[in-house]
Amino acid sequence: MSAEYSSVLVRFGEIAIKSKQTRRRMTKMLADHIRSALKEHEVVFDKVRIEYGRIFIVTKAADEAARVASNVFGVVSTSPVVETSADLKDILDAGEKLALAGFKKGRSFAVGGRRYGDHKYTSQEMRGFLGERLLEGHPELELSVDLKNPEQSIYIEVRDDRSYIFTETIKGVGGMPTGTQGKVVCTISTGLDSPIAAFKIMKRGTVPVFVYFDNTPHSNEKCTEVAIKQAQLLANYIYGYKVKMYIVPHWPDLEEAIDKGPEKMKCIFCKRNMMKISREIAIIEKADAIVTGEIIGEQASQTTANLRVLDQAVSDFPILRPLAGDDKVDIERMAHKIGTYEFAKEGLACCDLAPDYPALAAKLEDAIRAEEKMDPEILKTELENAKVIILRKSTN
Repeated sequence: MSAEYSSVLVRFGEIAIKSKQTRRRMTKMLADHIRSALKEHEVVFDKVRIEYGRIFIVTKAADEAARVASNVFGVVSTSPVVETSADLKDILDAGEKLALAGFKKGRSFAVGGRRYGDHKYTSQEMRGFLGERLLEGHPELELSVDLKNPEQSIYIEVRDDRSYIFTETIKGVGGMPTGTQGKVVCTISTGLDSPIAAFKIMKRGTVPVFVYFDNTPHSNEKCTEVAIKQAQLLANYIYGYKVKMYIVPHWPDLEEAIDKGPEKMKCIFCKRNMMKISREIAIIEKADAIVTGEIIGEQASQTTANLRVLDQAVSDFPILRPLAGDDKVDIERMAHKIGTYEFAKEGLACCDLAPDYPALAAKLEDAIRAEEKMDPEILKTELENAKVIILRKSTN
């Protein structure tokens, strides 16, 4: 016996606490993104409908649709559901059939769920009746009730005149629907940190513009290729919006910094120049912020003193560091989860210019004094020579 799922229940979180007008707008955006995701992944569906506090995907391919929708920003979780009326007998019949299709002999179970609206039965009665039917009607299964740590569960959600019954909940990526915030410029490398920083900010509803600084000839020839793969994987989470990537030739300004700046501050000059170019890209793309993958204290250039000097390179755009307080193990865990770890694990050497004794507490005045000797036109030329790749086309 197999479950005959008829739709997918999609749950969202923060949207529900917004004002009525904002909630309506964001829910519509989320539903549109889910439609785009289903079409892109070639999942056949009849419609995506919005109800108060929920989105439903009507489809016979419920398992696949639930998996695809769970990877859309704004979705908290999904469940393939059997849909029936709110009549108690229909609920018990459908719940029994679903449980028999999936419950294994000798397992403990629990019945969860609640009903919304005016009905002749309470949530507790509904759960109790189904539990009794499974226990008393099917002694051959040797089931037992465990409300705290059940091995299997069945849930019922009654909403007005319809009920939705399910045994599985797929965790979603969460966050807010893409486009509820503006664009952000995300610096990206071949390592672990910057892709996760971008992902965390994208999760909050932003649209990324990726920027990779190419250190050729002082990097592994595969670095640019891997950086593009990282950005493409992240771009695949975006539905409905164009996603660009800038590849900036970074060696000319590094050469200038090596020639005219203190050796111990090479990394400081490198990153300040990255921020300056990112600022120009932010202006071009009408972005609101710059995102980096820096973690406090992880590298010499990421001490709190040095981060202050880096921030002074750009005064009119916020520099967001979503990983600032994270531990490396947390970042590795997330990289495994979203798939970027497979690229970062190659450990490519994308810069061989780091000083042996880097500055740990650089002073802003020293950086400015050295930069006054450098040619600012180099940064302008690098931006002009940047290659722009379209990772995703807009469907809006």
